[in-house]
Amino acid sequence: MMLLNKAESLISAIIAKIGKTTKSRQKFILHLLILYMGLRGKYNFINIARYGKYTEQTYRNQMSKPFDWAGFNKNLIQQNCSDELILAFDPSYLPKSGKKTAHVGRFWSGKDQAVKPGIEIGSIAVVDVQNGTALSLEAVQTPKIAKNETGESMVDHYAKVILDKLPVIQSLHIRYVAVDAFFSKNRFIDAITSQSPLEIVGRLRNDANLRYQFTGKQNTGRGRKRKYGVKVDVEHIDWRKIRFCFEEDEDVQIFSGIVYSVSLQRLIRIVYLQNYDQHGYETSHTIFFSTDLNLSPEKILQYYRQRYQIEFLFRDAKNFAGLEDCQARSENKLHFHVNASLSTVSLAKALHYLNVPKEERDSFSMTDVKVMYFNQFITDFIFSKLALDMSCEKYKSLYKECLNIGRLAA
Repeated sequence: MMLLNKAESLISAIIAKIGKTTKSRQKFILHLLILYMGLRGKYNFINIARYGKYTEQTYRNQMSKPFDWAGFNKNLIQQNCSDELILAFDPSYLPKSGKKTAHVGRFWSGKDQAVKPGIEIGSIAVVDVQNGTALSLEAVQTPKIAKNETGESMVDHYAKVILDKLPVIQSLHIRYVAVDAFFSKNRFIDAITSQSPLEIVGRLRNDANLRYQFTGKQNTGRGRKRKYGVKVDVEHIDWRKIRFCFEEDEDVQIFSGIVYSVSLQRLIRIVYLQNYDQHGYETSHTIFFSTDLNLSPEKILQYYRQRYQIEFLFRDAKNFAGLEDCQARSENKLHFHVNASLSTVSLAKALHYLNVPKEERDSFSMTDVKVMYFNQFITDFIFSKLALDMSCEKYKSLYKECLNIGRLAA
């Protein structure tokens, strides 16, 4: 019971901080999040009712009501994460059919590298840089947009998702948003940086249109002074202007400098990663960037690479917390299920990974967590039916043995 008591204490304490939640609602959220950590089979209403203590209709009704997932996860992050936090944003495709499903359409699936029918969520995650893991803040379903009369595009929607959560993001003292190369667009970056104090860390195309800063003598006379120099040849950069920083590996060198991006229409700091083959010849390169000109090259690289932690969050939620399983069609129920699934993984990390001293940690395993909670559920059910005297040492030993069946590290 110690496992459940620990989880119940943490969840109850966080829900109590949110406020404006009735006692019956608090009990339901507590019950559901613990159930999500150990549920076997599909995460649909029928199967949830089989393992849970409420009826199928109760789960449907409760999951149609709003819940402050951003507030819940903010408190979870504040209690369990380090001080060095960055934001990661990424959309994720979920297979879904049915003409009546909210915002069903055709979206890009990164796994299949194709546009497929289904739904999409835009997920905001907070990455704990020191601990190297991501916790969900909130996910929002992407509407089916094809540049309507107002001129809004998908990129505008993604920027709005982040800006709508700005008060919560600022309360976590986050300054940087790490995004992949898709978001290296003037429209997205301008929306974020002009309406918030956030800075962007991302990646540019390998053939990005860049220009050096002009440092020569200005022409005298009328007319605007020259601001930018020649175009950057990204295959053969000028080492005098984009300077060597450090050697990451024997076949990888890092260079950095401030250049003007023609597509982004702004000065940016780039980190140029040059790969070499075994004979010392240049092979390929990658260009990372930050809108913060003072951010160090080391941090730009670190923040961009840590962005990938959001992909592990999606993976664990899809494989072990039923992210793709919801049978609901309404927008409210889909929103609730998606965030319950992602928050379950975050809770598991807080309870069984982040609270372990760093030098004693193994890699985080959602498989192990799920086995633990399922074993707890089954063991408690069977032992309660047998009415055994749990003060007996023999029964205590047997009880602990049952909890560890199938665990990766029992």
